[in-house]
Amino acid sequence: MYEFKEEWLDGINQGFSKNDIPHKQRPWLACCEWSKYTGISIPMNGEIAKRIFAWFDKNTKVGSQMIGSMYTGGFYYDACFWPIYIPIIYGTVKINPRDSFKTMPETILARLWCDREKLHEYIAVWSDCCDYAFGLDEILKSSTLVEFAQNLLKSGNQQLNATISLLLEQTPNPKAMETARMSTEMFLKAYLVTNVGLTENDAKDKFGHNLEKTLKACLTVDPKSELHIVEHNLQVFPNIGDRYKGTDKSPKELWIAYGIAQSVGTTVVRSVSGRDVRKTIKVD
Repeated sequence: MYEFKEEWLDGINQGFSKNDIPHKQRPWLACCEWSKYTGISIPMNGEIAKRIFAWFDKNTKVGSQMIGSMYTGGFYYDACFWPIYIPIIYGTVKINPRDSFKTMPETILARLWCDREKLHEYIAVWSDCCDYAFGLDEILKSSTLVEFAQNLLKSGNQQLNATISLLLEQTPNPKAMETARMSTEMFLKAYLVTNVGLTENDAKDKFGHNLEKTLKACLTVDPKSELHIVEHNLQVFPNIGDRYKGTDKSPKELWIAYGIAQSVGTTVVRSVSGRDVRKTIKVD
C-alpha cells in the first residue's frame, strides 16, 4: 500500500504550474497520476479522490474546481428543453441516467420515470450522449483518422454544441435548426471519409449541402447502418439557402432537428470507436 501524503500533491502541482496546466484540470490529472503511481484505479467517490479535490480546492483559484460535465445534451419534455449532463469519469464506475437531470424538479422527474414511453426515449438519447461524449474524446485523442475526417468531426461537434446551447436558452432559439443541419452534414461526410475515403473536393462537388444525397451514399456503404433511422425526418431541415431567412420554428421541430444531429453524430462515433453503452443499461 502507498501512503497518500499532501507533499506528493504539492510536488505534482508545481509540475502542473510549470507546464501551464489550467487549475480546473489539475485535480483530475492528479487522480490519474496517483492511479499510475499506485497501479490502482481511483473511484471518484472514494476517500483519496475526495482528499485530492479538497487539497486543490484550497490551493488553486477560487471557483476553479467547480465540476462541469464531459458533455451536455438535451431532452424535450413537458414543453421544455432540459440539459443532460454526462459526467466526467475516471476509472470504472456506475452512472445513473437519472442523475444527469441536474435542473429538472423532482416532481417532473418522477413523472418522466413513470411514463414508460418517454422514459425509453430519454434513455435512448442519454445513451447517445454518453457514447458520443466518450467516443469522440477517444477518437480525437488517438489521431488515427485522416485530417479531413478529424476536421469534419470537430466541426460537427462545434455545430452540435451550438445547437444544444441555442435550445437551452430561456426561449429556444430557432437558429438551432441551422446548426443542427450543419452538424448533420459534417457527421455524414465524416462517415464517408472514414469508410470510403471521401476527399474534400468530392465532398464539395458531389454532395454540396444535399443531406438526402449524402445520407443515401452512407446507406449504400452499409444498408444496415442505424443512420437509416433519421431518413424519414430529414425534411424537417429547410433548404440551405433559407439560413438567410429569419423563420420561426416550433419547439417540436427543433427537437426533431437536434435528435437527427445527435443520432447521426453518435452513430458515426460508434462506428469508429466501437462504443455502445446501450447493452449495459438497466432501467428500474
